[in-house]
Amino acid sequence: MPVTPVPTIVNEVLNGGTAVVVIGANPQGGILQNPVVAADQGVVAAEPLYVDPTGAPATLQGNGTTFRIEPGGTWSAIPGQTTTTSINAQSSGHKISGVQW
Repeated sequence: MPVTPVPTIVNEVLNGGTAVVVIGANPQGGILQNPVVAADQGVVAAEPLYVDPTGAPATLQGNGTTFRIEPGGTWSAIPGQTTTTSINAQSSGHKISGVQW
């Protein structure tokens, strides 16, 4: 089945500590990357990204349904998941790289 990658819904955490939806429900797939260096993240010091694919807001702790993604790490969206995927970070303006399809 052909797919066309498109940008994620957002490409940054606007307000540190406040989760944002990055991939909507029912994707065919996708990938997120937490950039390696602080300059690419848009923050002072490189930091982890937090991802939650259950429809719940991602917290700032890598446990439960929230996964901690270290700088340079990636997250693959679950094809066909019926829930949204959210991200969170400590700093406001934390940028990510991502596409969905």
